Amino acid sequence: MKNALLLLTFTLLLGTFSASAQTKIDPKAISEKMQWFADAKLGIFIHAGIYSVQGVDESWSFYNKKISHADYMKQLQGFTLKHYDPAAWADLIKESGARYAVITTKHHDGVAMYDTKMNDLSSVKATPAKRI
Repeated sequence: MKNALLLLTFTLLLGTFSASAQTKIDPKAISEKMQWFADAKLGIFIHAGIYSVQGVDESWSFYNKKISHADYMKQLQGFTLKHYDPAAWADLIKESGARYAVITTKHHDGVAMYDTKMNDLSSVKATPAKRI
């Protein structure tokens, strides 16, 4: 069930992106997708990021002058994901009645929650977590 929930989320997202890349958009297809979301009613968005290490409330905090950029980026060294438990999260999502889940993979700070070849700014390369 957990894998089905993730597969459904990615399938819907891929369908949305591929539809927007087409030159002609089928209004019926868009209507059906929008109806699916209307019927789903509840979705869960999961956010994990270095901003949580010192209790900073969001990834725009250095831009909004709540913390210096240097101090903000120091949080990379405290990001361990010690409470990372995707199986428990999936169970909780299912129990909540949510029909879809979205994992934020990159925040405004530029830190990717996946291994990237673009730079070393990722949870895999730049934090003690060494994963997502």
